[in-house]
Amino acid sequence: GNCVMSNSLNEKEVLREIYKNSSMAVESIEAILSKVYDEDLAYDLNKQLHKFKDIALKSETRLNEMGQKPIHDDPIGKAMLWASIQMNTLMNISTSHIADLLIKGNKRGVGDMLKSSKKNKDCGAYATELANELVDFEVENIERLKGYKK
Repeated sequence: GNCVMSNSLNEKEVLREIYKNSSMAVESIEAILSKVYDEDLAYDLNKQLHKFKDIALKSETRLNEMGQKPIHDDPIGKAMLWASIQMNTLMNISTSHIADLLIKGNKRGVGDMLKSSKKNKDCGAYATELANELVDFEVENIERLKGYKK
């Protein structure tokens, strides 16, 4: 991404949202993976995990280049996410249910990203491309995960 360094607030804003979004996805998948016993789903989730990590790293690197730190989410939020996944999966650990949880997460991610992109027009080519890549990926995940819902 060798686009012009637009030091705009908009770009930082979008990059932070990308970081938050993709790192939340990483945490969710990591919390859920140990409970997945469907091999195909586990394989898909490992691939998704890899891609989300890659996107998180790209946004973090870019923020660092701009002299910014990504805002690491509050530990309370993380604990609540983890607890809700634990509770959810304790009650119902079916593949279909896990797919459903992750579909919800991806949908929320898409919604947050689109809101952020709309609010932050002309945020620089790099951030725009990365945001689009993340949204496309999440939409693709939703479609794939639907296949696990019986």
